[in-house]
Amino acid sequence: MDYGPLLGLEGVTHLFETERGSKYAHHDNATTTRNRSSANHTDKTEGIQPRSGKTVYMNPTAATNIAGIFQNAEMGTRLVPMLDAEGRSTGKAALELTEKYGPKEAGTRLGTAPFTTTPSVGMVPVEITNSNSPKGDTGRGIHFGTKITSIKPMGGGGGGGMPKSNRDITKNYRAGGLVDKHLEGGWKLI
Repeated sequence: MDYGPLLGLEGVTHLFETERGSKYAHHDNATTTRNRSSANHTDKTEGIQPRSGKTVYMNPTAATNIAGIFQNAEMGTRLVPMLDAEGRSTGKAALELTEKYGPKEAGTRLGTAPFTTTPSVGMVPVEITNSNSPKGDTGRGIHFGTKITSIKPMGGGGGGGMPKSNRDITKNYRAGGLVDKHLEGGWKLI
């Protein structure tokens, strides 16, 4: 598995590798393209995967905790960015019920986790295509990767590289910048 198929992609600011050997291109609009490795997987599919709608990075413990609930087919959940009073991202995500589950009502917050939109060694890429996981679904709309083991900054991205913070992303979004694809489930503001 190599970076070759990722090198010609537009707007790449970083290339990185994860523990299982997958290689990623991080784009300037906080999305990723993954060249999937089959190493240490029961499913031996490999190759270029569709570009994410949005990618955030979490510490491994937070990602594992969120994934365990999000991928539970017995309950409907969604992962959404937490916003401040002005509607800007706080850098935390919330996992919420989308329907009643036992004594808990729809909208109940099951947990929160901090995230960043810049890859770094030791963090886990969380590739979001659909942040809703309805009852009966195993959370296929989000790919929780494995720890990042190495990063290569590319200095590209056309827009001067990655924004410096989650707030910059929201500011650029409101100005018609970075985010060009609306996602199902509410991640369009990150």
